[in-house]
Amino acid sequence: MKKKKVRKVKFEQKLKLKKIMIAIISFMITICVLYNVLFLINTTISQKDYFHVFGISFFSMRTDLMEQDINKNDFVIVKEVPNSELQVGDIIAYEVNDQIRINKIVDKTDGYTTKFNQNYYPDIEKITFNQIIGKEVVNIPFLGILLDILQSKVLSVFVLLFLIFVFWYNRYTHAKRKERERKKKKVKII
Repeated sequence: MKKKKVRKVKFEQKLKLKKIMIAIISFMITICVLYNVLFLINTTISQKDYFHVFGISFFSMRTDLMEQDINKNDFVIVKEVPNSELQVGDIIAYEVNDQIRINKIVDKTDGYTTKFNQNYYPDIEKITFNQIIGKEVVNIPFLGILLDILQSKVLSVFVLLFLIFVFWYNRYTHAKRKERERKKKKVKII
């Protein structure tokens, strides 16, 4: 009798754990799907290669060239600001040669001159205000890895395949359940 109770308790614990794991995985996949859909819509409408909403953009620092201020894999939030608010020493995100860079302003005469913290000399090209995406508001350590993962095409394909599998599995279990109910009705009739 005690063994049955112990088995029942263990079974219930495993069932609870399974439900919790399914809920966590479902939440993570929902977040991935929502972010990918919003990212696709946002980049299609704005014609930009980065997420840009209400003057705020999100980036992942992929190099360690700004190490004293922003470390590699940090999540950087950038906000559009007027030209008058930009000062020497501000960290900005800008587009040059179809690349997005995050650098520090070192000079404001005749455009903006920028440089990485790890470089001794400033960058050669001058930046105009039109190239500037925004000024760094905050950076969150190591969260940039999550942004890179969410924006990766591999994750998008994986989520799509997982959703197809879940749909197929639910259809399969539903068909099996209907088959069992039909068999039970036949047995009752006889």
